[in-house]
Amino acid sequence: MNVTQPPIGDDDVPNKVLEELMAAFGGATPTDEISDLATFDDPSIDLLLDINQPEPEPELEAVPEAESETPEVDSTIADSTIADEPASQRRTIVIGGDDQPDAMYLDEEGTDRLRGGPVRTSNATGSTERNTILIVGDEIEGQSGGIPLAASSASMDPRLRARRIAVRREIGKRRLQWLVVVGGGLLLVAGALTLLGSSLFSISSVTPSGARRIDAETLQIAIDDLMGTPALLVDTRAIERKLELSPWVQRARVSVDFPHNATIELVERVPIATYGGSDGRFRIMAADGIVVDVIPGRPVDFMLIRGSGLDVEAGNSAGTAFTRASALVEALSPTVRSFTLLVNVGDTGDLSLIFRKAGSDKEGATVILGSPSDLLDKLTRLEAFLQRPGSDQCSLINVSTSPISHKC
Repeated sequence: MNVTQPPIGDDDVPNKVLEELMAAFGGATPTDEISDLATFDDPSIDLLLDINQPEPEPELEAVPEAESETPEVDSTIADSTIADEPASQRRTIVIGGDDQPDAMYLDEEGTDRLRGGPVRTSNATGSTERNTILIVGDEIEGQSGGIPLAASSASMDPRLRARRIAVRREIGKRRLQWLVVVGGGLLLVAGALTLLGSSLFSISSVTPSGARRIDAETLQIAIDDLMGTPALLVDTRAIERKLELSPWVQRARVSVDFPHNATIELVERVPIATYGGSDGRFRIMAADGIVVDVIPGRPVDFMLIRGSGLDVEAGNSAGTAFTRASALVEALSPTVRSFTLLVNVGDTGDLSLIFRKAGSDKEGATVILGSPSDLLDKLTRLEAFLQRPGSDQCSLINVSTSPISHKC
């Protein structure tokens, strides 16, 4: 007779089976109480008893840093990280930048609106977290380059937008202030120059000095150029060049004594010699060989130079030979000058002195100097020779050699 056994449910497992399973897998002493099975936490027993296991959490794939400059952050990981932090700790996120003058803060409400989620609470304490985002620039750099923060104006906190506008207005005010300062300074300088260049500061008095031989017309032209000209607009160098065009003026200097006075200082050439040209006119020379004047007759106030001189007009050089002869005349001592009637320039440029006879203006002894070199040494030897008794009876004195040769 077959006896049908009732079906065994999930809760009707025989104790013997449980004891065998426990002996096989747990290694513990069996017990008659089924409730003791709740103390076992072996995964293999749960699998055998078909107890549901929690599904493992999927592993997150690490994104290499080289693939993206700003990798995305899983919100699950961010939430768990936020939940583990203490409620009293305040985190600061810094977004760097160089061109924003002031840092801007967003409180928890602004942070949640930017992130698009509600305020997070800590799982451990249940308290509300307060995160601060610190924005120190205008752009957040991503994979595609700089992204302006103002691009998504719909998600921007109104206080952040107002702060950005205030900062830009402040920068604009500063630039405007600088422009006003610089522009005002330029206007002041321009006004000052305009005032100083006006007729209020014009030359009304000119004082010349050193003008002895310059013709009055040339000097008056320079004075007229100065009179009535604003002190700052006087071209002193141009007036100096005009004055130096005169053969009598060796150097000119014009200065302005602000605001109404000016001075003209002249250094004139000193005439010391003369020579006659082939045209019958005589040229008056200065020590530098410049002809300062041309007159029809011989002047008696200057040393005569005899030779073939150039027929040049005033303001030009008389040539190398006559320039050296005029330099010799300037170097004569008073004693030698008192004996000298004229200076002779040979065809080769050699120089000699012609003494006058005692008590007359006729030619007397000849002093040979030779080439126009070492003139000072030669004149020194001549000065010493003239101190000898009977030197006035000599007809020829050659000082180009040492010792001096003579005919007395």
